[in-house]
Amino acid sequence: MTDTVDAFIAAAEALARSANADYPGLHEAESVPEELWAKLSGAGLLGLRVPSEYGGAALDLEDVGRIARAFAKASGNQGLVTTWLGHNLMADWVIGHFGNADQQAALFPKLATGAATIAFAVSEPEAGAHPKKLSATAREDGDQWQLNGAKAYVTNGPIATHLAIVAITNAGAPGRKAFGAFLAPKDAPGLKIRPSEHVDFLKPNGHASLDLEDVIVPASARLGAEGDIYPLMVKPLRDHEDRVGAWSRLGAFEHLISKLAALPDGALHAGGVAARLLAVATMLEHDKTDKGLLAVRAIFEDIRAQVALADLTALDPATQALARDLDKLGGVARYAVEAKFQALGRSIANCA
Repeated sequence: MTDTVDAFIAAAEALARSANADYPGLHEAESVPEELWAKLSGAGLLGLRVPSEYGGAALDLEDVGRIARAFAKASGNQGLVTTWLGHNLMADWVIGHFGNADQQAALFPKLATGAATIAFAVSEPEAGAHPKKLSATAREDGDQWQLNGAKAYVTNGPIATHLAIVAITNAGAPGRKAFGAFLAPKDAPGLKIRPSEHVDFLKPNGHASLDLEDVIVPASARLGAEGDIYPLMVKPLRDHEDRVGAWSRLGAFEHLISKLAALPDGALHAGGVAARLLAVATMLEHDKTDKGLLAVRAIFEDIRAQVALADLTALDPATQALARDLDKLGGVARYAVEAKFQALGRSIANCA
């Protein structure tokens, strides 16, 4: 498998370099160019988590992370990497973990080539993804479901061919919400997809808002087992994404620090930062625990703060955009890190 992963890393690095040369304004684009998506497909980089019997590479998450690091380091474009990585992760998570045999047979071959892309729709306007605040509903009607409500901040929503939509089914205990997840094609009647107005970074990655007005899907569109899907599908996804995303962010910081180090005044003590990033790589390779991931995120936050003090105006526009993206991602991630620290604290207290 090592030779296979090395080949994918080399392909990702080569595509990153050609993308930077062919699309100098990619950091301002609204979406990944079709020609670039086709090149990712041709290199096999869109089916990394798809089973081999469906045309994919069937790599494990750690290997996908290693490729993400190389792609981010070579490209310096976190939006491009987010689009690519989101495609691979949702193919695995939504269809691989929760799709039935028919859904897998129909979609895996298309996901492996990028002919299909799945976006996961959980968050809602003014509610985020907190289950107590979610309000979109799914009402069972014979052999179909009717979906109503709204979704927001749907990563890869503008390019998705299918949406995995989480909605209340009222199948839980009295007085408690229960959720189901349903796979809907982008052209389902009553489903309106529009670009998000609230995400102004990570270009060329796109986010979407969804309006659901009596969207009808067959019973066979339901993902996973009956009952409450939230604790099985939604809650674990954050850790799933965070672990691979840490590799991607490592590569992005490595790209940024190398650019800062090349400036005449050094812009900051890049050598020391680079050494800390190497330590992060070692931690990601050898520590798979939640505490290890929290330590990685803490180092990223410290480096982010150091970069924020540097004069970035001498950097090229694409690298300035990368610095802004990493700064904003750090702000978003801080809340998740704090929540995990609180959970760890409670766990330690309970064991004391």
